[in-house]
Amino acid sequence: MPIIQRPYVPPEDKPPQEDSYVNPGDIASLNVNTATAPAAAAVEAPSSLDPITFYSDSFHIFSSLYSAVLFFGEQVEEREPILRARIKVSPQMMKAIAVLAAKHVREYEEAVGPIPLPEQVYAAWEIDPDEHSH
Repeated sequence: MPIIQRPYVPPEDKPPQEDSYVNPGDIASLNVNTATAPAAAAVEAPSSLDPITFYSDSFHIFSSLYSAVLFFGEQVEEREPILRARIKVSPQMMKAIAVLAAKHVREYEEAVGPIPLPEQVYAAWEIDPDEHSH
């Protein structure tokens, strides 16, 4: 079975609606009934200030004149990727992220070797692979 990389793309290339997104770090969104299980809620519920760690193998950017939204998802078997995080940033922050990420990739490749990407990745994002190869 060939490995196919599909970037997370919100339906109709639009960001999900605010009410459809659950913040993984929000205690209220964990749906824990503290009246019936206060001890479990105190032990298992993370603080909303705790950093959220998750794996992402799917990514999409939706941008406008004044902001960008970075979508991080996780591919699960043959289904559409599951949205794990949505991060809103300014265009300036998006550029800073791109510059810093490019620096880290360059340093990694200098130390370890090239990171090949399948043609499907470039095709899915409509990017010319020759412009981004070293």
